[in-house]
Amino acid sequence: MKRLFDLLAILFLLLLATTVFFLFSFHPDRYKSDFLSWVNQQSDWQLNYDSSQWSLKQPLQLQVSGLSLAKPEQAALMVKQAELKLALLPLIKGTIRFDSVVLSDTQIAISDQLFSASKTEQPVGAAPSTSWFKQLEVGQILAKDGDFTWQRQEQNLRLERFELAIEDVAIELQQPAPSHWQFTLHGSAQQLITPWQTIKLPQLSLAYAKQLLVIDHIGADLLGGSFYAAAELKQQQLTISELALNNLKLEYFAQPAANTAATPTEPATDTLELSWLKQININNLLLNQVSLASQYQGHNLVLNKLTAELKQLQGAWPIQPSSLRGDFAFIADELYLDQIQLTELTASGQLQEQQLSLSALRSQLFKGQLELALSYQWQQQALTVHQLLLANNEIPIQPAWLPQAPHEPATEEQPAAAEQQPAPSHQTTLGLQELYIEQADLQQVKLLSYIDTLPFSATGLDLELRQLNLIKQGQWQSVEQLWQPQSRVFMEAPEIAFRGLVLNHSSIDLGSEQQLGYLNLYGELPLGQFELQAQSLLDQPHKPWQAQLSGLLLDISPLARLADNPDFNLVGDVELAGKLRGKLSDFWSNLDGELELHSQLLQLPGADLEVTLDQIIETPRQYFEDPSPLIAKGWPVFWRTPNNSLRDSANLPIPHSAPKLNKACYS
Repeated sequence: MKRLFDLLAILFLLLLATTVFFLFSFHPDRYKSDFLSWVNQQSDWQLNYDSSQWSLKQPLQLQVSGLSLAKPEQAALMVKQAELKLALLPLIKGTIRFDSVVLSDTQIAISDQLFSASKTEQPVGAAPSTSWFKQLEVGQILAKDGDFTWQRQEQNLRLERFELAIEDVAIELQQPAPSHWQFTLHGSAQQLITPWQTIKLPQLSLAYAKQLLVIDHIGADLLGGSFYAAAELKQQQLTISELALNNLKLEYFAQPAANTAATPTEPATDTLELSWLKQININNLLLNQVSLASQYQGHNLVLNKLTAELKQLQGAWPIQPSSLRGDFAFIADELYLDQIQLTELTASGQLQEQQLSLSALRSQLFKGQLELALSYQWQQQALTVHQLLLANNEIPIQPAWLPQAPHEPATEEQPAAAEQQPAPSHQTTLGLQELYIEQADLQQVKLLSYIDTLPFSATGLDLELRQLNLIKQGQWQSVEQLWQPQSRVFMEAPEIAFRGLVLNHSSIDLGSEQQLGYLNLYGELPLGQFELQAQSLLDQPHKPWQAQLSGLLLDISPLARLADNPDFNLVGDVELAGKLRGKLSDFWSNLDGELELHSQLLQLPGADLEVTLDQIIETPRQYFEDPSPLIAKGWPVFWRTPNNSLRDSANLPIPHSAPKLNKACYS
């Protein structure tokens, strides 16, 4: 029995010596070519390395130099030195566990073809059979001094000098789809180069476990500032708990279309597809000292030092402004929109389903104060001004504020066709279907026009607007449609000037009392005054109205300035009195009434006033059914240039009982 044990001991020692000799004398590089040939035949991925070395210490350690792994035209990985530590005991339990994987001087390159090719390969779950091994675990993967390149249709992304740590990796080999993976990742880089911007010092820290992605931190320095975010992605819903943008300087300038015949605003073809995202929520968005410069459709926009906070923003992806919901508040030092400058701007509001509400906007505008509250319905394109206040402003009216109608001179071949102008359209150019003003106030406002065709100014202007529906169904509303029982317009100005004609203490008061509308118009000239009082039955069809007109001008010479001709002069006095009536619907064709004119002296150059008045009395329809020529030409209807006149100035004394326009009816 003793000899048997001695024999077994000798055999064990021989086996151990043989094993130790084999392990210490075996070198994997001896079988390198056979190993690489077998591996490269298993898939499209090609593996290669320069040399390798291993150690039998616990855990098993393998070092590989000059490692490369590539898939032609899709991906490539090159590592100067790789070190793997494999735990042996978990293999017995069917688990492949690497305690650590360290990669030095890593170079990674991928292309879009890698993702398109992966969709045509074997379906999820059809991985090679690994009946014995059930789990792949990696304690830590470290990549040092690496570079990463993503080739995307000539718009490459490059991550330079990155450091990457992936920990606690767990993959079920029976279900190797990424939806069943688990890992944590921490990474940083020197810079990320994109076709649009170079991003400095990007940082990322996240955790992923079975379709739940938690981004603890993502940040970078870019555009002269920095950003930081924390988010969570689950079931195609991205929830950003916090997003902060600090000191960014943003610029956006729309590029002109290369081909004018092409359809405008074609969708971009290089946008990143986000099929994994359907909903986005932002709990807290912070903007700190952000500046923006933009030019779009001929308009210049500059926003300096914006500080804003937006909370509980929710919307579907891709983001549409009409679908957003949330609260916001912001302040800004300056906002420039073309020639309009707003300073010390503050505002707050709310985004609701299909609606934007601006509850309190305050700013300094044109040396005065601006307060505004409004709401906008995205789908209906309806803007409601709840409150507008302008106080102590000095507003310069610029030519660019008014639409410029192109005018081409008449040619000799077609003079009549060129003179025929189309009827003015009531269609708006504001892109609005509805515009309703609940309350608007101007207090001590000064207006000064810089438009040659509108030489106008006003000082100390006070204006009140209440319950006015200015635009409805995309059309500007007429006086009949504007004058509603709840509407109110009041205007008062110490001085209004037009072409040098100064009106003092002028006022307009339009409103209603129990379905009875009233209009009071009053103004003073240097030597005269005029007044109009009118009433309308707002609850009746077509809104019938009646008015009384009275005026006394001891000197009518200031009226000559309305002709916009320095050679035109008026001399004399006029006293007016009349009673008018009609309907607001189709106003001019329903105008009726009596008008009396009394004067001691009227002097007009180059005109026969008596003949002109007789013509108006005999054929009033010719002069008043279409008032556009009268309004457009003004006094030249009665008077032509002195060169074309048949005689010199006419001095026509008219007795006190001057010609009477009695019942000038043109219905």
